[in-house]
Amino acid sequence: MTTTRATISRIEDLLGQISARFAAEDPDEQAWLRDQCSPEAQRVLDSLSVANLHLLEEIPGEDVPLSSNQPANIIGLSRTTGVPKGTVSKAVQRLVTQGAVTRHRLPDNSKEVHLRLTAIGAEIQAAHRGLHEQMGSGLTEFLARYSEADLEVLIRVLTDLLHLPREGLRFRPDLLD
Repeated sequence: MTTTRATISRIEDLLGQISARFAAEDPDEQAWLRDQCSPEAQRVLDSLSVANLHLLEEIPGEDVPLSSNQPANIIGLSRTTGVPKGTVSKAVQRLVTQGAVTRHRLPDNSKEVHLRLTAIGAEIQAAHRGLHEQMGSGLTEFLARYSEADLEVLIRVLTDLLHLPREGLRFRPDLLD
């Protein structure tokens, strides 16, 4: 099978555009989120970036016991999200300052700090999850337009991209299974 350089270049360009489109802040999404929230939550929401919203997704609510197997701390959030610890720490400080998150210590461990959503944080988290549900249903409808064979090719390409080995800065497709 041969592929032209122009075709590969077009795919690279489209991947960059798609990545930028999904990473960008969208006014319609922001408006939808605001409509789902109380005025207090809206004030906090206005100060949060998309990255902050995704970090907020990983923090358990007040209803989760502190001793549960779902601890949320800076290191755990960094591991879960793939965001550096320093960046997570700064974002968490902003979430605490804005009143979306509180810090707690376990009774038997005064060193480790765990995080919990406040009522406002939980409200924003619920609105954000609702946004993703709305967006997901649109994606499902979009993908339903394609044949099973087309989708299998897309799955294969996306899976290979996800697992593409690197050697330094260079991707190594020759090392794919």
